[in-house]
Amino acid sequence: MTGELAPAMGSRSVTSRARFDDGFLWGTSTSSHQVEGDNRGNDWWEWEKRPGKIRDGSTSGNAAEWWQGRAEDDLRAARALGQNAHRLSLEWSRLEPERGRWDDAAFARYRELLRAARALGLTLMVTINHFTLPAWLAARGGWLAPEAPDEFAELARRAATELGAEVELFCTQNEPNVLALMGYADERWPPGLGNLGAAFRALAAMLEAHVRAYHAIHAVRPGAKVGLVLNLPILEPARPVLADRAIARLQDWAFSGALLFALERGVVLPPLAAYPTRVKGLNRALDWLGVNYYGRYAMTFDAHKGRELFGRNVGERSIRTAWNDWGEPHAAGLTTQLVRLARFGVPLYVTENGVMDPDDRLRPEFLRAHVRAVAEAVARGSDVRGYFHWSLLDNFEWSEGWSAPFGLQALDRSTQTRTLRASGELYARICRGNGDERDEAPADR
Repeated sequence: MTGELAPAMGSRSVTSRARFDDGFLWGTSTSSHQVEGDNRGNDWWEWEKRPGKIRDGSTSGNAAEWWQGRAEDDLRAARALGQNAHRLSLEWSRLEPERGRWDDAAFARYRELLRAARALGLTLMVTINHFTLPAWLAARGGWLAPEAPDEFAELARRAATELGAEVELFCTQNEPNVLALMGYADERWPPGLGNLGAAFRALAAMLEAHVRAYHAIHAVRPGAKVGLVLNLPILEPARPVLADRAIARLQDWAFSGALLFALERGVVLPPLAAYPTRVKGLNRALDWLGVNYYGRYAMTFDAHKGRELFGRNVGERSIRTAWNDWGEPHAAGLTTQLVRLARFGVPLYVTENGVMDPDDRLRPEFLRAHVRAVAEAVARGSDVRGYFHWSLLDNFEWSEGWSAPFGLQALDRSTQTRTLRASGELYARICRGNGDERDEAPADR
């Protein structure tokens, strides 16, 4: 399989000449529910209890025990491997376990964690919401609840007030387009509505929440750098026929294009709104943009896939399970998307990029090729300032449970033992060499 994927990803020497400016961020990403453990107050904790909702039948459980104190050890290991940044998220249900009741101890634990990371020399990117919602908001309709944007803005304000001194980069939300698809259009994630109209309403609400959170953070910390993270796959026609070309363009517009247009112009167009709607301040609510990129989808028209806008991925080299499809590794697509975002005129970050690979056979070549793709985007004028690999270590991968490893470190959940994979060693060389894996510059350069 490695040989089959090599043409899409590049040769073994792909990073040998990739160099970046001093100050470029090299890190990894994690998210609260996937690594902290015992997040009992959110919608996912309840979802995991439902029979058949998690493919391998597992639960997040104690996860990687970050809340119990292992976060500091993992971040120390990341720094020792040459990383100079880390992206993590806050758990809303810990900070506000009941509507209007804020937990000072939870804020204190996050503050402790963030200060430890900064003491290590790690630049922090903090995501305020990475998919999970507190149970009290989920019970009111989640992102379809009329009060959701205001509730989220208050969370952002408090996070900026309590934790902002430790944070270089705030991200309001992670992949609102993916959450709308998986939880509202589909039934695989909570709330599992299976309603396309609900998905577009939820996505519009998340846009509104982003705007309010952006201004709430700046009201507390005027100099804050606040951005948004989007999932931007490459969607291409499987065949050079009209039906496939049309469906690929439609899906790209619905999943990515309309969202980017709204962020750029401040106008929400169909299908995100029933008619063109201007959202005050939306086109100015970005200090930076993050792109999560996993691969390419070869789309063909399928009349039976209404909830997927009549498109089906037929790419033979996609990384997929029976439940999820991350697309075909295709490094050139990352360059394409970073160049596409250059028109916003704000700094860009690759906030997630990785491959589900239990045997670590694909990940080394994947890493080399995608780092080179970032360098190509920089050469073509994109202001890319950091790369965060997904993920630092194996974690609870949502509806896949523990059966889809993405980590540079393997995690034995029975013992909590971490084992560095060969790809982790490779990434350490890339980080220390500022993009050149042959450069063995010291980690604290």
